[in-house]
Amino acid sequence: MATENKNSVLMWLLFFVSVAALVIAIVTHWPWLTLILPFNTTFLVKAMNII
Repeated sequence: MATENKNSVLMWLLFFVSVAALVIAIVTHWPWLTLILPFNTTFLVKAMNII
């Protein structure tokens, strides 16, 4: 149970980092901002324990 909780906390942290990267990419008009979207969705799903 403790490793599952630790994994969930890590996934939430990675999700928020990827959201921050996406916001920065939007603000700076980065041409390849869609490359960040798979990380956002993957980390969100793993953090919510859907998979």
